[in-house]
Amino acid sequence: MRYCTLKYGYKFLQLVVIFSVFCLTQTTHLNRILRQDVYIWQKKWVDALKPAIEQTMPYITGWRFLAGEYEPDGQVIYPSVQFDLLQQTNLPLTAVYRFDRLRPLPSSDEILSLILQSPSYKRYHIHHIELDLDWPTSKLKLYIQLLQSLKTKLPEDIELNITMIPDWMRSPVFPQLTEQIPNPVLQIHSVDNPQVGLFTTQNAFAYIQKMNRLTHHDFYIALPTYGLKIQATPTGNIYAIEGENDFKSGNFGKELYSDPQQVRSLINSLQENTPSHLKGIIWFRLPIANDKRNWSLDTWRAMISHTLLKGKIITQEIPDPNNLGAIKLTLVNQGNITLPLPKTVSLRCPMGDGFFPYQLTTTSKGQYSLSLIQQTAPLNTHQQRVIGWMRCE
Repeated sequence: MRYCTLKYGYKFLQLVVIFSVFCLTQTTHLNRILRQDVYIWQKKWVDALKPAIEQTMPYITGWRFLAGEYEPDGQVIYPSVQFDLLQQTNLPLTAVYRFDRLRPLPSSDEILSLILQSPSYKRYHIHHIELDLDWPTSKLKLYIQLLQSLKTKLPEDIELNITMIPDWMRSPVFPQLTEQIPNPVLQIHSVDNPQVGLFTTQNAFAYIQKMNRLTHHDFYIALPTYGLKIQATPTGNIYAIEGENDFKSGNFGKELYSDPQQVRSLINSLQENTPSHLKGIIWFRLPIANDKRNWSLDTWRAMISHTLLKGKIITQEIPDPNNLGAIKLTLVNQGNITLPLPKTVSLRCPMGDGFFPYQLTTTSKGQYSLSLIQQTAPLNTHQQRVIGWMRCE
């Protein structure tokens, strides 16, 4: 009897220990703190970068900056990076080298030259390197051969990394690619399908889960903060992409942007169920004051500090000093989140008109309003936009 009591008591103790370890493992897994780096994607470093870097430094774990680029015409560009400013933050630095997708596939010698001749490596000895090459999925096997060749030529002090795109995971050689690089970056935003947009929570989470199944190594994900305007044919083929300025198409084109609420939804899902190999998030890109197609700094800081996202666009009526009796209608974003323009704005006066992208419309009951005819770039926090006027005489 005593033997039975001791035996089952010992078994019970074993179960308690196993259960405790399991709970501890799960808690650690679900609440694991992910690294948060950010891309600084500027060819010319402007004054607005300094306050943006200083204000976001407390929230992040590292900087990844554009250090060199091969453009479509073969020209090599080395951005005017303020290395002293970055080094003063005492955060890890990664130099990113980009090859435009419109160029022919580069050789290992071209990549090597781009890196070794850059100020980042030659003068400042930044040896954490990331390659941004959007290769066609059909040529992924050639990419593997390129990386193998490149690694034999790189100096021993260089730690090589690459970005990846979700479409590559369709290739049967993708697992072999993941064995070449220790901590790749999966870029889960793209403009390949204008109907889908830049980013959706559902697609992004599916990509991350698939990546977690296909690799045995830790990886990062790149999340978007930016917007774009695209030009596409009626069949959906994209033939032009605009970033910060309307330099090609004026008022024409389709605006795509990353919805902060969707991105927050993904982050919440990852916190509740963190994939075992996910190491961190890299934000593309650091918001600065004059970046018209990016989140505001307020929105991004609210995102990375896990602050409540609050959206509120109001319409202000401002008398026009140059036109007696006329009232300017101005949209103002009073929240901390970038928001799309409202589809309609009601008028309380019988006369008025809209400015692009709004036009005057009336209902069957004779009520006047300004209707959005084309979605343009969203309204950032503390930003204003005049959309029309009205007169109450």
